[in-house]
Amino acid sequence: MSALILKGLTSQTRRLSAVKYVYVHVTEGEDIGFEGRSYRIAEGLLDYQGRKVLYLNSEASGVSFCDRSYAMHLGSINVKGYVVRWRYGTNKKGEALSQIEPITDEGEQREISKLLKARYNVSAVRFE
Repeated sequence: MSALILKGLTSQTRRLSAVKYVYVHVTEGEDIGFEGRSYRIAEGLLDYQGRKVLYLNSEASGVSFCDRSYAMHLGSINVKGYVVRWRYGTNKKGEALSQIEPITDEGEQREISKLLKARYNVSAVRFE
């Protein structure tokens, strides 16, 4: 009997019990790599089924030539989750805070991954 009850749970029901967490927004556009390397992070929002999905687009580049041209480029997407409350306050350092709900449904993860891979031409999309 309990197996039937669990099987009947919808993704909406699972969302109600999902654990939410506080996300500290990153400083965007700042090159955080050391000389000869570049590493940038940019936040993005994706509209998905009437909800906003917060993700980080990470790009890393290596420089090996005298004219500072790039020898390699790597990119990935880290999906934080659904936005519950957007930039509702700040911490003691003045960094913006948002409340996020992790995306645990595997079907939703596959669909979101497909959308982000097409948008950014990356091979790696990770869910936290």
